Amino acid sequence: MADEEEDKPAGEVGICSDVLETILSHVPLVYLVSAADVSRSWGSAVDSSLRHHNKPKPWLILHTQGTRHPHATTTQAYDPCSKLWIRIRKPSIKHVAALRSSHSSLLYMVSPSRFSFSSDPFNFTWCHVDPPLVWRTDPIVARVGEFVVVAGGACDFEEDPLAVEIYSLGTQSWCACESMPGIFKDSAASQWQSVAATAEKLIITDNKSGLTHWFDPETKSWSEPIVLNPGQPVFHFNIGYAMEKLILVGLCRIEDVELVQIWSFDPEDLSEYEEIGNMPPEFVHKLRSESFGISSLKICASEDIVYMYNPSEVSELVACEIVHGGGCRWWSVPNLVGREEMMMNQLVFLCSKVGIDELRRVMKHECKEHDSAASLRPVEGERDFVLSL
Repeated sequence: MADEEEDKPAGEVGICSDVLETILSHVPLVYLVSAADVSRSWGSAVDSSLRHHNKPKPWLILHTQGTRHPHATTTQAYDPCSKLWIRIRKPSIKHVAALRSSHSSLLYMVSPSRFSFSSDPFNFTWCHVDPPLVWRTDPIVARVGEFVVVAGGACDFEEDPLAVEIYSLGTQSWCACESMPGIFKDSAASQWQSVAATAEKLIITDNKSGLTHWFDPETKSWSEPIVLNPGQPVFHFNIGYAMEKLILVGLCRIEDVELVQIWSFDPEDLSEYEEIGNMPPEFVHKLRSESFGISSLKICASEDIVYMYNPSEVSELVACEIVHGGGCRWWSVPNLVGREEMMMNQLVFLCSKVGIDELRRVMKHECKEHDSAASLRPVEGERDFVLSL
């Protein structure tokens, strides 16, 4: 008790720790950074509140990059707990090539002279290394443990369109591996495949057929093929990794009605699956394009949340929280980037776990860069917040 009194700043009104934790459980994560710095007792209350009452959930990260010089970038992030968009003000990402992500948590740029990648939640930290030996335009790229795997997507004049290389973060060197299975010869680019990465392997599924292989960077080899078969007429397959399971989001068409269904597969035995849920019709409607309906989907998944969007109509996304013990919670996420802005920029979506430590690191990094204090303030007239530095 004496320690709490000594720790209390002058003028602070004492609040019971249980009451303070309950109050803080209703405060958006972006404000808890400042709350945790009030005093040691408040810092402990914030930590306890996040552990027991308001556990952070994976954020949706949206990067935009201008299609014309100087290819300026912006970063925005969506917090599913508070249902708020955060605008993150930071220097534009130095242009190397087009920003890309193979629908995983890794952001990258690849050119004939450089390969740049970032895997921290807000992509503040970049690694710039020599490019892969094979020149690629649309490869599959994902981080698997201490390796970055680059597969397929080779230029037409390269001898092997299925070439695979891995970059070791430990040795900081490239290594050639067994090429992708021959069945991918005509579809070895990221636009035709869906990707999920665990700590041990990269899983690749063909969007149209569900044909799946996985790659082990330790043995530098590919598995035998298996077709994901959830027992429904799926015509478009998308995979992700969440809750230590392979998640399949399938587009189905039954009697000319488009359905979106979610299943989980055991990553060690892809013949074992369990249905998670069906997207309610009102959310399916939000994904439907006026011109093309829903011909394809893209997803970002992490832990217990899956974000889904129609690449031809990205005005709104749909989020699904997988409830422990069964069931789903569904809601929609408006895209802050307007239609005209989309025409001048390319959009890259990622999904990352964000906690108070990640927000604090971002703010400290920017304070050091700009020698100024960081603050959080609402954007006038909008239900989102800006991280201004």
